[in-house]
Amino acid sequence: MAIDVSTFAADLPAGTYTAGDVIELGNVAGPAVVRSGRGPCSLKRTIASMATNESGSVTAWEIYVQNSDWVDPAISVAIPLSYATALDVRSSAIQSGHDCNLTPNSSWRVWAVCTNGGTTTVANSVIMDIEVDYPQVSAIIDPTQLIGIPASIKYSVTGLAINATGTATTAGWTTFNVDLFKAGYEYALEKIELTVVGGSVSVAGHVAISNAAGMGGLTRIIPISNSRANIRPFIEYASKLQKGPMDISFKLYNQAGTATTATVNLIMDFVKRKV
Repeated sequence: MAIDVSTFAADLPAGTYTAGDVIELGNVAGPAVVRSGRGPCSLKRTIASMATNESGSVTAWEIYVQNSDWVDPAISVAIPLSYATALDVRSSAIQSGHDCNLTPNSSWRVWAVCTNGGTTTVANSVIMDIEVDYPQVSAIIDPTQLIGIPASIKYSVTGLAINATGTATTAGWTTFNVDLFKAGYEYALEKIELTVVGGSVSVAGHVAISNAAGMGGLTRIIPISNSRANIRPFIEYASKLQKGPMDISFKLYNQAGTATTATVNLIMDFVKRKV
């Protein structure tokens, strides 16, 4: 049971928004349709977010998700990722997928409806992450309960590109191919932390792990903020990772609005055990 993530987004340029405005979200990362070729699959959860809560950027939006097999959509409230409880499983941003069976190659429609408008001076983005479970791809259901050795691995990037807000549909990922694990062990990710060295900028966005042996070609995209008070995303169905190359990708936004660079530390908490 392993997770594959599709991310949909729409940008909100500075301007005037009115309650009732409707904006379609397009696929910006992961598969645009439910991935095929890996057996049966089910919906795990959806996560609705906004790139920033900078003064002058925030309007309120509900995000609707509807699979092509469904009659009715699921609705979540988009919350800025930097809010302390945005990623708590009980927040209005996160909705359980209730293991709803999905048809391979079925499509998604994702759209946002403004519930509280206004005139903004800073661009923003609304984002929806859709987590799909593939039981035939081996994974650890709840890595926090796995008996093993706690192991944190820190990966540092100097001069990482930090995107302007309002660029979720146009900004690219910055990807690094790494080999971080020790031979003879199996690693299951249970939590990630993100810090900015020197506190030069506040960031929020996504980190992705992909192309590792054991992931079955799936991509794990994880929303994150460098706010120390921020609840970290709850990671279920962690792929069993072993020594070998994999990709770590970053797509982060400067909470102040403008593009910049920063030195970033990604701390990945694993539970490891001998194989």
